[in-house]
Amino acid sequence: MHTLPFYLAHGAGAGHSNLFLTKLSAAISTQLNHPVVPVTFSYMEEQERSGKKRPPPRFNKLIPEYQEKLAQQTHCVVAGKSMGGRVATQLSHLSMVKAVVCFGFPFYPVGKPEKNRLSFLEKLETPCLIIQGTRDKLGSYDWVSQQSLPSNVDILWVEGADHDFKTLKKYNRSIEDTILELATNTHDWLKANT
Repeated sequence: MHTLPFYLAHGAGAGHSNLFLTKLSAAISTQLNHPVVPVTFSYMEEQERSGKKRPPPRFNKLIPEYQEKLAQQTHCVVAGKSMGGRVATQLSHLSMVKAVVCFGFPFYPVGKPEKNRLSFLEKLETPCLIIQGTRDKLGSYDWVSQQSLPSNVDILWVEGADHDFKTLKKYNRSIEDTILELATNTHDWLKANT
């Protein structure tokens, strides 16, 4: 079942032309042997057309937009970078969604763990994989490790990576190394969980 269509939504500030997402899509489609379907929200399409930065709309407007893209599917994986992953977690009740994958889940706004978004993970009806950097300012290893997460949520940590999966020089890892690790881990996890 690891050749399910893999829908991937972008984060709040950068669309699919972002280098990280371009490389991640290529690595995942190679590893999963299946094309990645990019999900671009309409505010980002407008931003790319006009060249003017736009904030995302209210979060609850993004959920039906993502859901619409899945209309023709019978089985798929929904995924996203940061905000895109948060939207993906809200689609697990749909019959075609077999798993959710989040690259850098925004557990809380920077510096505000008291405003956490753990509630987004509480009602998940499918297995969910979160791949998180240990230095992520939107969900650090120390904070996340102390939370009790639902049993269908697995977290894989990327040592030394930040929210954009960049690592400190001392780790001697290129972004390509990290992206390959993300794609391989996603592939292995989907094989075991779908």
